Amino acid sequence: MIEEDPRKPRTLASDAKPGCLESREMPAVFLRLHSPQEQVALPYASLLKLSLKTDETALELSFVSHRVTITGKNLVEIYKSVTAAEARMIRVALRDFSVEASLPSWRALVRGIRIEPLDPEERRRR
Repeated sequence: MIEEDPRKPRTLASDAKPGCLESREMPAVFLRLHSPQEQVALPYASLLKLSLKTDETALELSFVSHRVTITGKNLVEIYKSVTAAEARMIRVALRDFSVEASLPSWRALVRGIRIEPLDPEERRRR
């Protein structure tokens, strides 16, 4: 059995083919979110709440200034990585659905990321 080099940064589902999650054991300062419409980096320090639907198909991240909704499947992998501040980048999977069949069943697959800035009144309530 071939073991991974422990000095090499650990990555999860970052093969870039379906490419949904890049993470490392060392805590990150920013969480980068890449969707076909935009790329945003939000600081972990402004993350207020993280919630995962019980069927693991939707994940909501509430930041001081933004609300982020991630949809897909097996999102518990991303949930665990974000709760440990190890997720560096989350991105939408390529539209090549043939790759989905080759993914291990436990790997996260992101179908969409919606990033909504909060209006000033909603920010004050937080």
